[in-house]
Amino acid sequence: MASMWDSKAAHANASQKNNVFSKHYDASASKGIKKGAKGYGQAPEGSKSAARAKRATEWVKEQVGILLGVIRRIGAKAGARGLHEIRFGTLFVAYQDISDTLVGILKRARKYKVVAFEGDMLWQGSSDNVVIALTEKAVEWGWGADGKKKQ
Repeated sequence: MASMWDSKAAHANASQKNNVFSKHYDASASKGIKKGAKGYGQAPEGSKSAARAKRATEWVKEQVGILLGVIRRIGAKAGARGLHEIRFGTLFVAYQDISDTLVGILKRARKYKVVAFEGDMLWQGSSDNVVIALTEKAVEWGWGADGKKKQ
């Protein structure tokens, strides 16, 4: 029993030497991950932080699916490709009863390349006439308008 606690204490002490926020941090002993290396900026596999990050990613994908469904439902088909578009002002009003995270989800959807719009940030009022258009990738999006993963 004592050896188990000694082992845990030794492991904790070793991990504190790699923790830059610890008073026991030792830069020379640190085997820190270099920027760009595999695992950089990610929680260790199997940790609670990794599980939270996975749940957060799934939630964002669900929200993007809901957003795409709203754009399809209230937007209009436009262009030769026949993909839906909507003005930000119209979307903002329609979305106010759904979620308060519209702009953040739009930015994430653009990062996933399922929507396209001009500018870096959208503001209520001044950006009301900015057109938000679905892309070809939105057709293949793996999440439905109900926020459920497609089978």
